[in-house]
Amino acid sequence: MKQTPSFSPSIQKAVRIWLLLGLFMVLGQIFIGGVTRLTDSGLSITEWEVVSGTLPPLNATQWDKAFEAYKMAASRQHEVLHATMNLAEFKWIYFWEYFHRLWGRLLGLAFGLPFLVMLVTRRVPFGYAGRLTALLCLGGFQGVIGWWMVKSGLTEDASVSQYRLALHLGTALVIFSLLLWSGLDLIY
Repeated sequence: MKQTPSFSPSIQKAVRIWLLLGLFMVLGQIFIGGVTRLTDSGLSITEWEVVSGTLPPLNATQWDKAFEAYKMAASRQHEVLHATMNLAEFKWIYFWEYFHRLWGRLLGLAFGLPFLVMLVTRRVPFGYAGRLTALLCLGGFQGVIGWWMVKSGLTEDASVSQYRLALHLGTALVIFSLLLWSGLDLIY
């Protein structure tokens, strides 16, 4: 797509606000991920359902099924850390993992949809299309890394691989840094 090097101040301002929103959403996601880790919530959702996983359990039967799936799939973690956990306590750890995944989906939409509109209407500032496309792809890959990390804990280990956790956090920090760089680059 051919882009023109000059953009009106209103378009540049809209792009800066969009990048700033993304920056704060990524920062929020890092915080939510930290709480998820500190509460040992990461293994509470044992499946990766990108679309249908958007809704949490909605009735007692679904909650019982999710709790049983956690006890079976994350059995070692359940035995070691949460052997006396009841359903109400499970709902608490489930909330943090659910919130982390939901925030990631919202972040993807908040970044991806405006970017697509800007691409189609040719409002992406000159020289930024490749960088922003790479950021979008890296954000999607971050979700895959997160699931790969969770999968490492759904084994006989009581926790996820620290290497995969470090990669997940490191990738989030790279995304944050690239968003900050892009936003500052547009400002200055």
